[in-house]
Amino acid sequence: MTKRRASPGRGTRVEGPPPLDLLRVAAELVANLPDAVVVTGLDHRILTANQAAAELLGRTLDELPHLTMDDIVAPGERSHVSTREQQAFGGQPQRYETTVVTATGEFREVAVSNSPFRLDGELVGTVATVRDITDQKRAQETLARSESRYRNLFESASDAIVTLDANGRFTTVNHAAESISGYLREELVGQWFAPMIPDDDLPKTLAHFQMALSGDTGLFETRFFRKDGEARTIQVTYSSPQRDEEVLCLIRDVTDQKLIQEQLIQSEKMSAIGQLVSGVAHELNNPLAGIAAFAQLLLAEKRASADQRQSIETIYAESRRASRIVQNLLTFARQHEVEKGATSIHRVIDDTLELRMYELRVRGIEVRREYDETIPDTMADAHQLQQVFLNMFTNAEHAMEQVQRPSHLLTVRTRHLGDTIRIEIEDTGSGIPANLLERIFNPFFTTKPTGRGTGLGLSISLGIVREHEGRIWAENPPGGGARFVIVLPVIRPRRTGEFPVAPAAAARERLRILVVDDEPSVRVALQRYFDGRGHETRTTASGRDALRLLEETAYDAIIVDMRMPDVSGEQLYTDLRARDPEHAGRVIFTTGDVMNEQMRGFLASSGRPLVAKPFELPAFDAVLPAARRAQ
Repeated sequence: MTKRRASPGRGTRVEGPPPLDLLRVAAELVANLPDAVVVTGLDHRILTANQAAAELLGRTLDELPHLTMDDIVAPGERSHVSTREQQAFGGQPQRYETTVVTATGEFREVAVSNSPFRLDGELVGTVATVRDITDQKRAQETLARSESRYRNLFESASDAIVTLDANGRFTTVNHAAESISGYLREELVGQWFAPMIPDDDLPKTLAHFQMALSGDTGLFETRFFRKDGEARTIQVTYSSPQRDEEVLCLIRDVTDQKLIQEQLIQSEKMSAIGQLVSGVAHELNNPLAGIAAFAQLLLAEKRASADQRQSIETIYAESRRASRIVQNLLTFARQHEVEKGATSIHRVIDDTLELRMYELRVRGIEVRREYDETIPDTMADAHQLQQVFLNMFTNAEHAMEQVQRPSHLLTVRTRHLGDTIRIEIEDTGSGIPANLLERIFNPFFTTKPTGRGTGLGLSISLGIVREHEGRIWAENPPGGGARFVIVLPVIRPRRTGEFPVAPAAAARERLRILVVDDEPSVRVALQRYFDGRGHETRTTASGRDALRLLEETAYDAIIVDMRMPDVSGEQLYTDLRARDPEHAGRVIFTTGDVMNEQMRGFLASSGRPLVAKPFELPAFDAVLPAARRAQ
């Protein structure tokens, strides 16, 4: 027979764990809590505490029941803690932070959670859980200081610092970003960057943005539009703090820097052009001198027919015009120190217009000169004024080029007003917006597209005019277009120590003349002219040969070109002055490069007369008597 298993419920006693002593369990829990627990009575004395409280306060458990709250709380916090305890006595749980003092006098920051403590329904005090947050508070303060420091660096940086999300929208911008872009911070945050980039630069910019998102770092230049529509050039350095999520960009506005670089490059180009033109001017003026001299010889013969004479006059006039163009180019391209002298404003304007006449003609721009012929010469630097007028004319050309019409008119008007000279340069372009009339003279400000202007022309012109004690401004005339007005003071020219030119003697004196020039046409032309005037002429192409001839024969005048392949005019004169002062005193110089500063300094120190190429042949008649008298 199978035995039936006894049921537990049927008289069988099952042994289980003993019942819990809940008070003892609670006491153990409190004793082992990592946070301090302090029980205080209604008199604010500590009734009991756990081990964590003793360790926090640096005391033993036996010491704590003999202390009041004022004994463990920092003096400045006692009133605050007392108030909080009173509110806890009233049944309101409290959470607050305060400072306690350890047995060694160390201050510790604590977070307190305080509530009423009752036994058998009777209020006996409060129980507080106290957590030491000193290290946490110090870490927070250190973090806050670090964040403040980096926030200050972020906001005070001169370069724009921005972050963008994966969609290219601004998420963070600093103050410099507001200044560079012209937008407020609130306007930038959340905005997509692409509409700020010109169409030409957008593909490159988007490509770099994608590279940044993928974790690359890099640097590139692009342009962007400010809020006011001005295009600026920026240099962007990028990285990705969070790959595929965020892009950090450091942005520097390099517009002015690039303009300065372009200006330096332009200055170097102008310096190179000056050197080139200086070297070429002599070579160009030599054949021009020969053409002009032979044209003068043909005109002097008076045997040509009317048609032939007209042709010869045209050759002569065009050779002189070509010479002026070369001279104007040389004047404009060469760097030189400020040098004021008696200056004809009309002559400077005409010389400058000569440089631009071809461009003006092909653009269909008619030039109208309305000159006041009573304007006197004034002390000014002609080279600097030419730069001012050239800037004005070039700006007028560009302005009229933007307006489509059958023809345009450039008007140059002068007026003599008391002790001043007023020059007006007026075009038929679109005019200048009223809000830009004052700004156009600011350095680097330009309304021209990239590559057409540096923004320095008008500011340089302003400086030159002020240096001449004058004024310059822009205005829009009633009929349209733009007008630039320059007012200069009339400063009477002072007497100079120029070489006195004596008039040719009525009765010609036969002179023995030596012509030293490496240009055959110049030698032949001068020999024919002097021989025709009854003089005895000898020519040579070599400075060295000239020195030999001067040792063999006495000459009344020696006409010397400043530039020759073997011995220059300066070397020849220096040699003569050292060993043959009498012949040195009869030298007359010629050159096609009178703008060479070194050459001009030598000519001034020598005191010898100069006839510039291409020359008027009668100019030699004026200086030959002076050379003859030197003996």
